[in-house]
Amino acid sequence: MTPPRSAFGAPPQGGHASGPAKPVPRRALGSTKGPQKLLAGLILALPAVWAGAQTAAPAGRRFADEHIQLGKAQYDRTCAQCHGRNMVNAGTTIYDLRKFPVDQPERFVASVSLGKGNMPSFKDALSAEQLQMLWAYVGSRGGKEP
Repeated sequence: MTPPRSAFGAPPQGGHASGPAKPVPRRALGSTKGPQKLLAGLILALPAVWAGAQTAAPAGRRFADEHIQLGKAQYDRTCAQCHGRNMVNAGTTIYDLRKFPVDQPERFVASVSLGKGNMPSFKDALSAEQLQMLWAYVGSRGGKEP
């Protein structure tokens, strides 16, 4: 007999019907080697990524309209369910991205890549280019600021 499955095709929580799930090994508290290494790699890659965005931007603007539109599409897929459509939310329990400091792209990348507070890490879900486009959208306040 096969074990019961959830509506999503996965075994019920706890693993197979035959018993509880095995514990997942965890990293020791205070161990930041992995996140620091990831963040260092992302920060080293940022100048090249941002340079590509800067060269395509019209004079007097930080981001190209195309990058902002691609960022909006990525935002709608990845971020809108928590941060609100068009970055509009009450800002009481979820960070209001319209107030994110536009001079801190490294902080944005670190927050999205490593997660922060209740926000999960997207390091395995987003490429450097997708992060660049997201920053173009968030850093331009949804295309409303240069």
